[in-house]
Amino acid sequence: MNQETEKTNDSSLDNFPESKKQSSEPNTESQSSRTGTGFWSTVQSVLGAMFGVQSEEQREKDFEKGSAVQFIVGGLIFVVVFIVTILYFVNSALEGSGAG
Repeated sequence: MNQETEKTNDSSLDNFPESKKQSSEPNTESQSSRTGTGFWSTVQSVLGAMFGVQSEEQREKDFEKGSAVQFIVGGLIFVVVFIVTILYFVNSALEGSGAG
């Protein structure tokens, strides 16, 4: 019975014009241009911007596809992690020298 249903579905698709068949398939090009930047791309952009080595091409891509909120949040998280790391190493060095 499933084979008959599949044949019926396949034959019904043959009756549609080509444009309707293609419209049922996802358009990956338009979807990828709307999705923005991914997590790792955002991390890479934030790190590149913090160290001053981000390319002009990457910066333009970020402004075209990315959301300002994700870069602001990523930057704030990086700054907090950076400060906590520096404090940890400074405190460790002071304890090791006997000053802390």
